[in-house]
Amino acid sequence: MILNKEYDYIVVGSGPGGATVAKELAQANLNILILEKGPHLKKTGFLKVAPKAFEENTKKPLRSDGNIYFARASILGGSSYVAMGNAPTPPIKVFNEWGIDLSEELEWSRKELRVTPMPEEFMGEATNQINRAAASLGWEMKPTPKSVDFDKCKKCGLCMYGCPTGAKWTSLDFIDAAVKNGADLMIETEVTHVLHKNGSTQGVSALYKGEHIAIKGRHVIISAGGLGSPIILQNSGINDAGKGLAGDVFQTTYGFTNDVGMEREIILATYLDQLIEEKGLFTAPYMYNPFLIKRDIDGGYPEKVGKLQQIKMIIESQTIDTKHLIGMMTKIRDEMNGIVHNNGNISKHLTKRDKAQLDEAHNINRRILIAAGARPESIFTGIFESGHPCCTAAIGKIVDEHQETTIKNLFVSDASVFPSPLGMPPILTIVALSKRLSNYLLST
Repeated sequence: MILNKEYDYIVVGSGPGGATVAKELAQANLNILILEKGPHLKKTGFLKVAPKAFEENTKKPLRSDGNIYFARASILGGSSYVAMGNAPTPPIKVFNEWGIDLSEELEWSRKELRVTPMPEEFMGEATNQINRAAASLGWEMKPTPKSVDFDKCKKCGLCMYGCPTGAKWTSLDFIDAAVKNGADLMIETEVTHVLHKNGSTQGVSALYKGEHIAIKGRHVIISAGGLGSPIILQNSGINDAGKGLAGDVFQTTYGFTNDVGMEREIILATYLDQLIEEKGLFTAPYMYNPFLIKRDIDGGYPEKVGKLQQIKMIIESQTIDTKHLIGMMTKIRDEMNGIVHNNGNISKHLTKRDKAQLDEAHNINRRILIAAGARPESIFTGIFESGHPCCTAAIGKIVDEHQETTIKNLFVSDASVFPSPLGMPPILTIVALSKRLSNYLLST
C-alpha cells in the first residue's frame, strides 16, 4: 500500500525533469514514487488533447496581468507530451552565464532523446519556400534538431497533440522505464506542500480523489514546472519562490500567399541559428491549427472559453484559408520580472527591452514572409505567448548549486531552476540538469 510506505525519493511531476530523475534513481533499486497531478492521456488530436492538457481549473485561459498567455500541461508526461520535439543545444555562452558545465549531461541527453536534425525530405513546401526566402536575404535556416524517430514519423503535423505514431520522444518513455524498474506511480494526485520537520524533509501532503493524504519520503524532488513548483515551495515555507518569472515570450507573424501554406506541415522544421548568437532570438517557421489562428486573429480568447464559445470559434476558424497561410515566430530571452502568486495568478509584463526585441523579431519575420510570397497587406501578428515558464526557483536564489532548497533533502528539477531564460526550446536542457541532479543524488 503506497500510503503506508516510506520512500527513498518522492518525485513530484512527470515531465522531462521529474521523469529523468525517476528513471535514473529507479535503476539504482531505490524506492521511488512518482506523483502526477494530471491524467494519463492516450488519445491524440487537438480536440482530444488540448482541453484536457491545457484547460485550467477556472476554465479560463492562463493569462498574466500583462496580457501574456501562458501554457502548461497538467498530464502524465507534462510538457513533453504536447511539445513539438525540438531539442537544440543552447549556445555555450548561456551555460557560462550560469556558471554550470552541462557538456557531458547534454551529450547523454541527446542520445537518450534520439536527437537528430530534421531531414529535408520531411520539410513541407511552404517551409522550404521560407528557407529559400531567408537565404535570399542573407540568412541560413538550419534544420532543427528534433527528438523524433523519423522512421516512424508520418508527417501529420500533430506533434503538439499527442504524436499518433509514437515517433516523438516524450517523458512517458522514462516514466515507463522507471515503473519497469520498480517505481510506483500515482496519477491525478496534486501535491500541495512538502512535509518537513527540524529543517529536514519528511514527505508530501497531497489531494487524491478529493481527500488529503500524507506520504512519507526521505527525499523529495519537485518537478511541477515553472508555474507549479514555486507554489508548492511557497506552501512549504519557501516564500521567495515564484519571483523572477521569465517565459521565453514569443509572438507569431502570419501572412497569406497566392500559392503555398503551412497547413499540416511539421512546424519549427528549421531555425535561424545565427540570430541566437547575434541577437538572442530563436526564429523559425511556425503556424497553429485554424482554431488557434482564429484566436490570434481575435487578439486572444474570450474571457471564459466554454463549450459554446469553443464551437463558435471552431466553426468560424474553418473559413480561414490556411492552405495559403504561412508564419514565422520568434522567442526572446525576456526579462525576469514576473511573479507566480500563491493563488496561481501571474504578474508578468513586457518590459521596454522585451518590446524592442519583439518588434525587431516581427520586422525580421515580416521581411522573410514577404520574400517567401506573403502579400504585405495581409501580414498580421498573434498574441504574446509563453510555453516555457522558468526561473521561479533559480539556482543561486532558491536552490543551491545541487538544486537543493534550504529544507534539507528537498530538491527542484525543472525549468524553474534556470538562472536565466534560454529563449529557445528547453526540454533538452531540463533533461541534462535532471541527469546532473541524479548523478549527484546517487553519489551522496
